[in-house]
Amino acid sequence: MQVGYVYGLEERAVVNHRLTIDLRMYRMAGIGRYLQTVMPSLVSRLNAEEIRILGNSADYSSENWLRDSRIQVQEFHAPIFSINEQLVPLWGIYRESDLLWVPQYNVPLLYRGKVIVTIHDVCHLAHPEVLGSDLQRWYSRLLFRAVANRAEAILCDSEFTASEVQMFLNVERSRIVVIYPNITVPQPNLNPVRPGLDNDGVPYLLAVGNIKKHKNLQFLIAAFQSIQGSIPHDLVIVGKQDGFMNSETALTNISALMDGRVRFTGYITDSELRRYYQNADALIFPSIYEGFGYPLVEAMAEKCPVACSNVSSLPEVAAGSALLFDPFDVQAIATALVGIATDQCLRTTLVESGLERVKHFRGESCAEQTAAVINRVLESS
Repeated sequence: MQVGYVYGLEERAVVNHRLTIDLRMYRMAGIGRYLQTVMPSLVSRLNAEEIRILGNSADYSSENWLRDSRIQVQEFHAPIFSINEQLVPLWGIYRESDLLWVPQYNVPLLYRGKVIVTIHDVCHLAHPEVLGSDLQRWYSRLLFRAVANRAEAILCDSEFTASEVQMFLNVERSRIVVIYPNITVPQPNLNPVRPGLDNDGVPYLLAVGNIKKHKNLQFLIAAFQSIQGSIPHDLVIVGKQDGFMNSETALTNISALMDGRVRFTGYITDSELRRYYQNADALIFPSIYEGFGYPLVEAMAEKCPVACSNVSSLPEVAAGSALLFDPFDVQAIATALVGIATDQCLRTTLVESGLERVKHFRGESCAEQTAAVINRVLESS
């Protein structure tokens, strides 16, 4: 906080609040989607005279919110969860900041100023087996403990995540703020295609997610394999397939063993993903742990019926607008696959309820509530 003075009939302090935002994850899946949705409506609501953005400027150089005259861009390319990101406070990256907002739990341990952290989930604590080594598990616990000890406020994507933060980090509820993410309202589809069919005319069920272990694709594929003779559908899996420390790399070789009925697309663009939602008979989301689960809401917005796990935040997000199944039971997943693939009335009902549910995640409420928390902490600086 910088304080100056204006002289006239009376003397008063002029406070310049300086906010720093770590946007290195702006183009990543999941958290990147969250940042891309919240930032355009957030910046104008921030009561800061200076806003420093950290990250790769190429990731957001075309965004309209970057035109705000208060914004200063600082190139910051240290990899997420790396040693380098912990050393940068020594180089002055966070100098003169009154508040730092980190949209993930990888807080800089050497930074001593005020910090707000968004925790999307505590999967690395709830399911430490998804991490590849004891060192990674130790480092994750260290960072989470730093958040618990130092964060002025902890933003969570769901009540489920808030309860997990309380349980695993022993954080008092008064420091936790639940703010549901918003989704971008899609433009009308100008090139409609026949629902349920891929380009080759084959109906398909869609799974959206990378090959991290907690995404539970192994059980999904096993379930699909057990019933593939009962339905004409293929299983199309959309998501990044490499670069993860806890991935099921063997899964990508399974398609050849199933006559091409399981297909991995790899990374695709947002417009391509939207087409997959529109053309699928259903989204199948078997994850065993999610702090929110963007694909559920995105599918509902595209009139794609949803079947998902009955654990973590997913029942909270779906709120009765999805067919639920036990993700730890291959037979239960298989039953859900057959049910949603063959029952047109069920799919129609899920589409209708999904369109109602998705209304709760549209608008600018996430930006409004996030700005309110940031401004409150800034003003207390």
